[in-house]
Amino acid sequence: MLHDQEITDLVRTCQQADEQGADSGHAADQAAQDAWAALYRHFHPQVLAFCRRTLPGDSGEDLAAEIMMKTRFRLDSFDASRPFGPWLFRIAANRCWDEARRNRRSEPLDDEGAAQLPADSPSPLERLITAERRERVREALSGLPLRQRFALTLRYGAGLSYQEIADTLGITRTNVGVLLLRGRRRMRDRLAGEGIE
Repeated sequence: MLHDQEITDLVRTCQQADEQGADSGHAADQAAQDAWAALYRHFHPQVLAFCRRTLPGDSGEDLAAEIMMKTRFRLDSFDASRPFGPWLFRIAANRCWDEARRNRRSEPLDDEGAAQLPADSPSPLERLITAERRERVREALSGLPLRQRFALTLRYGAGLSYQEIADTLGITRTNVGVLLLRGRRRMRDRLAGEGIE
């Protein structure tokens, strides 16, 4: 798990090598490759989970790889004095938003990133009940309007703060609160109708 300062240092390493271009030398190129590899390992699973949650029915693999590649080639435009995560998730949100509008998807979400099973070994019946609940939660999430789904996924899937979600989606912090409130209410209403608390 990388911390904020480590992420900033890795991004700066990539940016410096990009700025120097062909003059950077083998050691700087290798340092930049290693830095990007560390960033990729840290953020790719989060971006993949985000893609899968916001675009139901899509494996998300290709899209997440595309987003990460796009991010790498746009690092020169990133302001290293700001947090990297929200900037990356803004790229991811914009790309997923475009994909969702283009395809108008509404299939249920896949199992990746769903609620984790307890650490102790549950019985087969408990696993079945948990799987059924996860499926109902995924269906409820996929039935939300796209902006609410994005806001909930960024908050509870990617762990972003209200301000980071606002920065990512290009809306105000107040609008984030409204989207989250409405999204949670709609999910609660849908799940309560199915007997899930």
